[in-house]
Amino acid sequence: MQISVRQTAENENFDVAVLRYKCRKIMKVNDIVDFVAGDYGNAETVGVVGGVTVFVPFLCVGERAKVKINHVKGNVAYGDVVTVVERSPKREEPRCPYYGVCGGCSLMHMKYAEQLSFKQRKVQRNLTKIGKLDGVAVGRCVPSPHVFAYRNKLSLPVSGTVGNVKIGMYKRGTHEVVDMNNCLLGGLWSKKLVELFRDYLNQNEIAPYDEKTFGGEVRHIVARYIDGQLLAVVVSNGEFAHDLTEFYDTLSKNFDKVGLFVNINSGKNNVILGKITRHIAGLRYIESTHLGTTFRLRPDSFFQVNNEVKNAIYTQVRQMIDVADTEVLVDCFSGVGVLTNVLCSDAYDTYAVEIVPSAVKDADEMAALNHSPRLTNILGDANEVLPRLTAQNAGKRMTLVVDPPRKGLGEGICNSICKANFNNVAYISCDSATLARDLSMLTSRFEVLSATPYDMFPNTDQVETVVLLARRA
Repeated sequence: MQISVRQTAENENFDVAVLRYKCRKIMKVNDIVDFVAGDYGNAETVGVVGGVTVFVPFLCVGERAKVKINHVKGNVAYGDVVTVVERSPKREEPRCPYYGVCGGCSLMHMKYAEQLSFKQRKVQRNLTKIGKLDGVAVGRCVPSPHVFAYRNKLSLPVSGTVGNVKIGMYKRGTHEVVDMNNCLLGGLWSKKLVELFRDYLNQNEIAPYDEKTFGGEVRHIVARYIDGQLLAVVVSNGEFAHDLTEFYDTLSKNFDKVGLFVNINSGKNNVILGKITRHIAGLRYIESTHLGTTFRLRPDSFFQVNNEVKNAIYTQVRQMIDVADTEVLVDCFSGVGVLTNVLCSDAYDTYAVEIVPSAVKDADEMAALNHSPRLTNILGDANEVLPRLTAQNAGKRMTLVVDPPRKGLGEGICNSICKANFNNVAYISCDSATLARDLSMLTSRFEVLSATPYDMFPNTDQVETVVLLARRA
């Protein structure tokens, strides 16, 4: 009897399917398996054990480890390291005593050069797999000058019991708070703030928030520290019944310049800030100057968490605008206008588009502070504003800058950009997966000139990426 090539292929596929089925039956939760890290995923390593794809965090590529399986679904499993059998030369001892328990950092076990390689590969993989952009070569990840004490903002949950308050980060994969004396990413200012706030809550017997019962009084402490100025926000579960002037007085003895606020959030969700923020005492905003631009930041203002990397990104985008001979600049998702004011010039008209009224009000104030006569802040939806601006400036070389939130631009705004007559686009992204999705749509009208990752968040798996695009001929 003759067997066709098609039958042979079908038999082989069947055998593979049977093997995978058996593997599913064999591998189970709590199994200890021998694992070799073959590649990196989005926040972990990936390897194959007995035909099952296994994802394991806290390893370097090439390492061998004993791994305990904690979840199995089909031919995919997830596990945690029991012991590292063969260590990579790219591994180093994490400096943080909470590493592996706290859910904040995921790459501190890697030497810094390997962290940068991880992030470059992550962006490249997402652009290739999600965006189908096989021809785009991602550049090397630009390092952060500091890998510790770089964050100018922290949002820390509050938990525990009356008299025994916990303040820190959530335990990996849970909403259980890890009580921390110091987050190494924040530096000494955050260590001092947490110590003072924990003492204040314990001494005054103020109840921390309980996510299960929605009870308690204090949910978070949110703070930003820039150039010697501290803004601290106590996030209260409903109206706060205690006098915060005592806490303000304590802060004033430990920080030269401080402002204290209370934010009211009674929502039964994981959103950190509520809609109402009240000033208690001290500074009402932080005022400083970066890259020649004076800015003011209030408790709800968006501002990149790593000052030095922010400056490097904004400098690259500004250089791109100069090279592109820009005659009209449009900045979408402009927020309070920090990036807009860095990029604007007396040589061309600049339009900043933002949909949040309070942010536009702050942006108008910033434009006045920086004497930017050719800058216009526009309150509105980008889908409606972009076509109008391009029609008004027909025949001029137009550059668009977008810095959207983690969810990216989405189909609607991508279509608006493609239909508008922009010559160049600079896309600043904090999520390379949604960036890749958006680029798959934008490249119907634009070509990617460069894609550069920046290490805005050392020791974590998060990465900022700047992509420069030019309209196709």
